[in-house]
Amino acid sequence: MDISHVTNPSSSMSTRPNCQVFLSFRGPDTRRNFADFLYSSLSDVGIRVFRDEEELESGEEIQPQLIQAIEQSKISIPIISQDYGSSKSCLMELEQMLKCKGNKSHIIIPIFYYVDPSDVRRCRGPFKEALNVHKKRGRDGSFLNPCKFALQQIGDLAGYHLQEKNEKNHGEVIKRIVHEVEQKLKTRDLIVPKQLVGVDPHVQEIMAKLKVDYRNGQAVKIGDTCGKVLIHGIPGVGKTVLAKCLYNQLNHLFDACSFLEKFQEEIKDHRIVSVQNRLICHLHKGNAQKFDCSDHALTQIQRRFLNMKVLLLLDDVKDRDQLSELVGELGWLGRGSMVIVTSRRCDVLQKVNGAENYVLGSMKEDKALTLFCKHAFNTDSPPEDLKKLATDIVAATDGLPLALENVGKFLFEKDKIVWKEKLIQLKKAPDMSVREALFKSYTTLDDEAQQIFLDIACFFNGMDKRIPHYMWDNCEYFPCMSILSLHAMSLVEFGENKELRMRAILKNFGREIVKSENKDEPCQRSRLWNHEEALDVLSRRKVTSASLGLEFADESVVSIRCDRFDKLQKLRLLKLDRADIQGNFEDYFLRLKWFEWQGCPGAFHNKPLIPNVQNLVVLDLSGSQVDKNWSGWLLLDQAKKLKVLKLTGCVQLIATPTFPVSITLERLILEDCSKLVKISPSFLYLSKLVYLNMKGCSLINDLQWPYMVPMGSLKELLIDRTSISQIHFQSMIELKTLSVRDCIHLTTISDSIRHLKSLKYLALDGSGICTLQESIQSLENLQILSLKNCTSLSNLPYGIGNLSSLQSLDLSGTVIEELPPSVKDLKAMKVLRMRGTFIQEFPKAILNLEKLEEIDFSLCRGLEGRIDCDIGTLSSLAILKLSNTQISGLPPSISSLSRLQELHISGCHNLQSLPKLPCCVNVF
Repeated sequence: MDISHVTNPSSSMSTRPNCQVFLSFRGPDTRRNFADFLYSSLSDVGIRVFRDEEELESGEEIQPQLIQAIEQSKISIPIISQDYGSSKSCLMELEQMLKCKGNKSHIIIPIFYYVDPSDVRRCRGPFKEALNVHKKRGRDGSFLNPCKFALQQIGDLAGYHLQEKNEKNHGEVIKRIVHEVEQKLKTRDLIVPKQLVGVDPHVQEIMAKLKVDYRNGQAVKIGDTCGKVLIHGIPGVGKTVLAKCLYNQLNHLFDACSFLEKFQEEIKDHRIVSVQNRLICHLHKGNAQKFDCSDHALTQIQRRFLNMKVLLLLDDVKDRDQLSELVGELGWLGRGSMVIVTSRRCDVLQKVNGAENYVLGSMKEDKALTLFCKHAFNTDSPPEDLKKLATDIVAATDGLPLALENVGKFLFEKDKIVWKEKLIQLKKAPDMSVREALFKSYTTLDDEAQQIFLDIACFFNGMDKRIPHYMWDNCEYFPCMSILSLHAMSLVEFGENKELRMRAILKNFGREIVKSENKDEPCQRSRLWNHEEALDVLSRRKVTSASLGLEFADESVVSIRCDRFDKLQKLRLLKLDRADIQGNFEDYFLRLKWFEWQGCPGAFHNKPLIPNVQNLVVLDLSGSQVDKNWSGWLLLDQAKKLKVLKLTGCVQLIATPTFPVSITLERLILEDCSKLVKISPSFLYLSKLVYLNMKGCSLINDLQWPYMVPMGSLKELLIDRTSISQIHFQSMIELKTLSVRDCIHLTTISDSIRHLKSLKYLALDGSGICTLQESIQSLENLQILSLKNCTSLSNLPYGIGNLSSLQSLDLSGTVIEELPPSVKDLKAMKVLRMRGTFIQEFPKAILNLEKLEEIDFSLCRGLEGRIDCDIGTLSSLAILKLSNTQISGLPPSISSLSRLQELHISGCHNLQSLPKLPCCVNVF
């Protein structure tokens, strides 16, 4: 029997939206109970269901709208009841379902409604009787044979089985059916771009953080606790797309889901209760009471969803307060619930127990180029004639997906000259789409944070954040709060050495803001960093309050007369790098707070050159020809507020300058003053000094000067690459950082190190020490201990286990063969590096360190054989490096390391096979 030739649907059917589910049932059996309940439940969650309201009379053919409905739908649900086979239309619908299943990805979910599936499959019992009745009515083999085959096929399918001996609540069964239909139709899925590139690794990492059983790109199982993750980063980096991908992978595992986006304007126009009503409506699947009061809505969230396993995606949350106002406490949600939050701030989930943070950075170059090409060429790679331009444009976008997409779309099928112009434009300022997104973040900052953001963009990118801090503090920019705010919004990052790091696209954005203050007249802007523009303002002697940066090329010698600065009475910062200044500054710079004259001469044409700097807080003379007798040291007497003196690379300086009694200096930087050998007795006056940097002062060989006695305020001492052979620490009780790298003459550390109760960071890399004193166990606040390349160090003291705050221990390049048993007590340890040491077996003492995240045993040639310890106890381990060792096997327990992301085994030639690994691990 072939019914597919009927192709003229009725007008009523053609005007309906395509149905998603076709519901087939025998009316007298189920219409008034189960079928109606199922239809309503599917419709309530927004699924379009077609059901036949009429029965075929004897001799009638199946209606064309039924054929079209089955063909249009993705899922058919036949409710196979006792009397189902007696209906001609039901059997014909069944045949059409199977025909569609064979021709396309049509899904059939049978419900065996108090019938035995084996009776259906074997056409016995009521189904045999039904076929006999059809035969008696004169229906021949052209009808009966296909019907019999259809019943046999349906009886073989997995479905839902309701039966007397195992009576189940109809509501529970229907709930499961609706859930399965939602899952198969992906009705809960959110729309994501077709041109997705490089998203999968991020999804895998977040799944691992949330402890989701994630296999072959599918979320299989979630835990019982309430998972919370914050995805944060600068605008345009792809937070929303990543969150949507996570949501789509996870939503089928939850009772109810809600995706809330673009609610900032909604809150502004209709109050936060409007968004709460939307959330409650989603989780109630459309059937929810509306509230006029936010408190009442929160009460409903607290009471109603405590026993539900729900998935929430809250996109672009402003801050912690808004999150709390919106959903109350995340603990109000039921066990196994999950909350995904995206925000520009990194501190939205700061006070939430068990919350995970995931910072989303720019795309890697190869992935960024692929994404760009998908939009610019509809291919994965550029044509040869545009390859260089495409690569340069991708670099100019800083790998931001928003910019890559918009610029790619704009350049699609454009001439090469347009590409060149766009590249020039991008090098000057970010794409308009990115600028608009960044400006929203910028305008949320208070005035002080905005000023600091612009300062960093124009002058301080890459600089130790603590140096401009003094100027900002003096300007009442509240630098501690402002920097925290900038960092929370990913507008500035910190390097390993506390330097300020601003991405190129943010730097260009900040500079564009300054340029927009006055496009035509640079002197009316707040900052001038461009060499030509600053010189032009000076040459025309324009009145300006701008902070000036005059940076000259090394080969340039530009002479400037002092009277050119007479209009700069409000100058806050002045950089005169390698400039030749002539004349007399007089009182031009009474408000100057930062004076940077790198490469200034050792002698002046006339003595009165030095300006009046009574408000100066930072003086930078790096790379200058100054010496002990330089006439400019009069500055130190005038600058009563001076906090920072930077003399890096002043190679003519044999002795430190003479410091006045009144000096309040806090940071002294003498790095790479290679001829420095004498410390002035006036060092005694530096009682407020908190930072002393003498790295590279290779002639300094003794720190037992009588002038070091007042170092009670010192917090950081950096003496790398000096010739010291011993250090005594009695007076440095506030010291937190001690760096003594590459001091080859230092063979022992004084027992007085026990006085450094505040020490957090100790680096002795490359020194000549052969042992550590047991007194090191007194450093109760020590967090980082680096002994890398101490080639004479063969053991650690037993007392090292008493370093209860230790988080990172680097023993790479030492001759240590084993760790003392007390290492088991280093419960705060996160990083252990023993690269190239002489260990011969995996140290069992570390197996109980539950916070350990990274282990590096690479190049340990003596490490051989099978690792047979229970490595699975290292529950936080993310990176395991075993490259170029002689190991022959890994323990099976490695499979339980759910957070493991990297396994390095290159050069492990004795390793023949790997055990089962965690799903998200990358093997190198």
